[in-house]
Amino acid sequence: MITTTPFGTAPSGSPVTVYNLVCAGARVRVMDYGATILGIEVPDASGDVADIALGFDALDGYFDNPACYGGTIGPSANRTDKGQIEIAGTVYQMACNDGPDKANNLHTDLEHGLHKRVWNATVDEITNTVSFTCKLADGELGLPGNRTFTVAYALQAGPTGAAELTCTQSCVTDADTFVNMTNHTYFNLAGHDAGTVLDQVATIDAEAFLPQREDNVSSGEVRPVIGTPFDFRSPKALGRDIDANDEQLKIARGFDHCFCLDGYTPDADPRHALRLQDSNSRRTLDVFVTAPGAHLYTGNWLSDIDAKDGCSYGPRDGVAFEPEFWPDNNHHTDWAHPVCTPGHPFSSTIVYRFSTVC
Repeated sequence: MITTTPFGTAPSGSPVTVYNLVCAGARVRVMDYGATILGIEVPDASGDVADIALGFDALDGYFDNPACYGGTIGPSANRTDKGQIEIAGTVYQMACNDGPDKANNLHTDLEHGLHKRVWNATVDEITNTVSFTCKLADGELGLPGNRTFTVAYALQAGPTGAAELTCTQSCVTDADTFVNMTNHTYFNLAGHDAGTVLDQVATIDAEAFLPQREDNVSSGEVRPVIGTPFDFRSPKALGRDIDANDEQLKIARGFDHCFCLDGYTPDADPRHALRLQDSNSRRTLDVFVTAPGAHLYTGNWLSDIDAKDGCSYGPRDGVAFEPEFWPDNNHHTDWAHPVCTPGHPFSSTIVYRFSTVC
């Protein structure tokens, strides 16, 4: 049974509700404000349960939330040069809210984007799914089309019996538009309040990554990971190379880069992208995606003194893995581009599989 809990009132005056999903030894809490993941409770190898998703106890923590904990980001995730998107020969302008001179765009709109709105919710008890929908009018947030966004969270037992949280994001529109959604959950497999994630071991299925300019916008280069600190093709602690003498790491104060995931095919089933493991709890997270890339962010700028359970978060206390089309792809004709037209809705699927290793 999916249960609900009141969670306060949004700035718009709309009530906010938390939806609790339970399956295969896991509990996931999501809310209709921002279609946000609030908590993911899973056992370790000894059966002890911990919440491994960073966030806040109270709704008002999410009203500011520059880290975007758990939120649904869109219509345009990540950074866009000058905040401009060209569609069918017309240039559309999003908010300029990022970079040293606020010349670029980050996550569409940090005050009014999808993660700052109350979504409508429906519950499907048979599939253990909560679906959220949010509408944007033509021109709203700077982009064309009357658009309906949907995010569905389904918690089920996977083929091996491990808990799997499937996040399906989609958009339908009545005009050609641009959509590049992602989810912005931060994980700490030792527990959200356990401190740094630098000892946790990551494997990323990527032969290349996207370097950034000084203002953190993609430079346009696709750089092989071999011989760089960005090589996670074999298991490696997140902290092993994070302070290496590398110009890209210095720009971002750590990992804050999009990885070009192997094996992308449009409209294909989700493929494996990431394995993250904590050696002490032996919790393991495997992430499967349909997107061509995913942004790895090691929480280099985190700073929250009133987070869940009375704890504080500092830099590198959580890691986000944000599946997406490569950031600023609209300005690079040879990169894969998301499609969202009246005849071809946008769709992206993320599967989070939670297990333990012996």
